[in-house]
Amino acid sequence: MRFPAITKMALVRRGLHSSAINRVPLLITPKEYQDLPKRTTLPLDVSWHMPNSTRSALAEFLSGPRLPNAKRFDLDEVAELDLNENPLSLTHMLPKPERFAEECRKLGIRNDDHIVLYDTIGIFSSPRALYTFKVFGHENVSVLDGGLPRWIEEGYETENGEVKPTLRESQYKIPESWKKDWVRSYEQIVSNSELSNSDPISELILDHRPLLRFTGESEEPRQGLSSGHIPNSISLPFSNYLNSPNDNDKIPYYSYKSINELKKVFEIALGGKEELNKFILNQKGVIFSCGSGMTAAIGWLANELIKQNEGGKGLKTSLYDESWTGYALRKESKIVKGKD
Repeated sequence: MRFPAITKMALVRRGLHSSAINRVPLLITPKEYQDLPKRTTLPLDVSWHMPNSTRSALAEFLSGPRLPNAKRFDLDEVAELDLNENPLSLTHMLPKPERFAEECRKLGIRNDDHIVLYDTIGIFSSPRALYTFKVFGHENVSVLDGGLPRWIEEGYETENGEVKPTLRESQYKIPESWKKDWVRSYEQIVSNSELSNSDPISELILDHRPLLRFTGESEEPRQGLSSGHIPNSISLPFSNYLNSPNDNDKIPYYSYKSINELKKVFEIALGGKEELNKFILNQKGVIFSCGSGMTAAIGWLANELIKQNEGGKGLKTSLYDESWTGYALRKESKIVKGKD
């Protein structure tokens, strides 16, 4: 399967080296998406909104605007809903491989299709969807940087009204194996939290919620849930990875910072360039966490972008699937308040 070459100039603008040209990019611009072959490319709306938001991702998709020929991949529906496996009824937990493959079949996705994921914020829930596809071994997948708002802002065609039905289900194969080492459980988080960050076998938890929720000074958006943080975790709000909306944009959107800026974000969080290099050299684990496992993937993808640019060199990472909601719902969990 061939993809049109992405120009060296486009890569330089984003901070990528020319060695990344022959790979399916993890992140693409609207122009790069527009140039992809339509027969083997499928856009998926993976929008999701916070539980205290009045917006409905599904309603917005059904009414439009949306990318032409887009389908809807609902991260809360394509999830682990079995109470035996998810007793806390947490949202968008990773599904079983069979459930993932089932949804891909319904949407007509083939194993070698190039899937382009977007959301209506710009960069918010699309990295979590990419993480899901990658966990189950679907390699030809990208995130549309800036999402639907940027697509509209740059003048590309959209679709409204009735969604075109999937004409034929695919024969998407169930993944024979999946990347279990990319996921951390509650039990692993508790065991890890009992270790000092200086312990060579410990993993560092980066909490991507806003700082005041981390310190316990602000309430959680989920009613009745305590704020605070996991012992020995560090605050790194997900907004640090992103460019804020431009005042000149008619439709505001968030997009990823450049590769060099993303590297600087990790340097600051880990205590400097030397410390970051130690983490990479020693392959000391880093765990991304957030409120519910959604925006943690923004940090995960930031590291993957660096690795794609650096020939695979980057942090060894995983994602705490339950994140803060699953942790704080358990009465036995130790919750720390303040910045330490």
